Amino acid sequence: MARKATLGQLILVHWHDEEANELAAELRKAGWKVQVGMKELREVKAHPPTAVVISLRRLPSHGREVADALWYSKWGRAIPIVFLDGQADKVEATRTKFPDARFVNWADLPSELQQIRAQKRRDPGG
Repeated sequence: MARKATLGQLILVHWHDEEANELAAELRKAGWKVQVGMKELREVKAHPPTAVVISLRRLPSHGREVADALWYSKWGRAIPIVFLDGQADKVEATRTKFPDARFVNWADLPSELQQIRAQKRRDPGG
C-alpha cells in the first residue's frame, strides 16, 4: 500500500512534554510531519519547516524567545510562525512584538496551516 504524502514539516514548541506529544499526535493524524521542540538554528536553516507552531499555553515568554531567535535573521523571518492559544494579555503582548506572526486557537490551527501551505506552494521563494 502506498504511503500517504505528508502535508509538510512543522516544528511544535510547547513547554509541557505530555501535552506537546498529544498535540503533535493530532497534527500527525492530519498528515503533518511534526518535530517536537526546537533543534539548533543551523538545522532549522538547513531544513526549513513549513511553519513553526509555538504554544502560548505555558511559559509564553519562552515562546517569544524562540520567535526572537528565529526572526533574528533574514532566513528565519521567512519561516511562518503561528502562535497557539494562550491568555489574552500574553497573546496581546506577543502580537505587539510579532505583528507579522499568525495567532490562532487549537480549533483554527488546521485551516491556518493549510493556508500557509497553499501560500508556500504558490510562492515557494517566500
